Amino acid sequence: MTLRAPVLLLLALGWLAGASPAAAFQEEVARYHRAVADVCLTGVTPPMWAAYEEARLAVERARYGSGRDNNFWGLKTPEGFWLDCFQAPDGKS
Repeated sequence: MTLRAPVLLLLALGWLAGASPAAAFQEEVARYHRAVADVCLTGVTPPMWAAYEEARLAVERARYGSGRDNNFWGLKTPEGFWLDCFQAPDGKS
């Protein structure tokens, strides 16, 4: 029974260490989505591309979705969001 607490502590620390890259990439992706929120009004801007690059690198570091060549890669470029403006008449992408 005395060995149980240290084992649980080590498992919890391992989980927290493993969760931090995922949380970081999710934060970068959320920041990118906030950056492109008004793309239909402003068009594509350099800060949008900068936010895209930061999010792209964070996703690749986290090895989420096995990279851009995988079907599960979901990070759309700023131009992709801008093109959605014309495909979604209400201006929401």
